[in-house]
Amino acid sequence: MTNDGTVEVIRPDEIKEGDVIRDPAADRWFTVNEIQVLSGEGSGVFSFYDHGPDDAVTFAGDEAVTRRKWSPRV
Repeated sequence: MTNDGTVEVIRPDEIKEGDVIRDPAADRWFTVNEIQVLSGEGSGVFSFYDHGPDDAVTFAGDEAVTRRKWSPRV
């Protein structure tokens, strides 16, 4: 999808634990420590959680998620 060198825009099903994603509603970044998927008709619903009680964001399976890209360590 979209790539500007420091972030990439991907589908929710591509997110993995440890990824840093943007919460567009709160305009912040957080590390994904838990993923819950609700499947049904359509593309599903993906919820991502960090450690805090307010650290959650949910996306429909067809929404775009902004994820920070990590540079390989040398």
